[in-house]
Amino acid sequence: MKNYERPVVLQYEDLAEGIYAASGVAEIDYANDTECWSMDITKDQKDAGGYSTFRISATHPGTVEHISERTVITVVFSRPVSNVQFEGFDVQVSGATATLTRVSHGNSYQSGDQFNSLMQVWSDDLENLTVVSSTIACTHQVNVQGKFD
Repeated sequence: MKNYERPVVLQYEDLAEGIYAASGVAEIDYANDTECWSMDITKDQKDAGGYSTFRISATHPGTVEHISERTVITVVFSRPVSNVQFEGFDVQVSGATATLTRVSHGNSYQSGDQFNSLMQVWSDDLENLTVVSSTIACTHQVNVQGKFD
C-alpha cells in the first residue's frame, strides 16, 4: 500500500457489520530482524574447486503472527567477491557485499520457515575469505486477523 488513507468509521445502531480500521498499516522493513529470524553463517570449505562454501542456517519461528513477502540477507565479506550463489535466492554483489533476496510465496505467517544451505562464493583469495558481518530481515505486514508483531 503506497498511500495510507485513514478509514472513516460510521456507526449505525441497526446494522451488525464492521470494518477493520487498521487495514491501512504500512509495511515496515527491519534492518536486523533478530526477533523474527535467527541466523548463523559458518565457513564450510575454503576451496571447493574454485569457490568457497559457507553454510547459512536460518529459522523464522512458527510463533510470529505477521506476514512477510520477502527475506533479505546481507553478507559483508573480508575481501571483494566476484560471484555468489545461494539456492532459492536472487543475489546481487557489490565489492565485498552480497545481498540475497528470496520472495516468500507462503507469506511466512506462522510458517516456521527455515533453511540450511550452502552459499557458494567466488573470490581471488579463497583461503582468507571470511564473513565480517551479516543481517537478515523480512517485511512485516498486518496479517488477516489484524495482528502485527
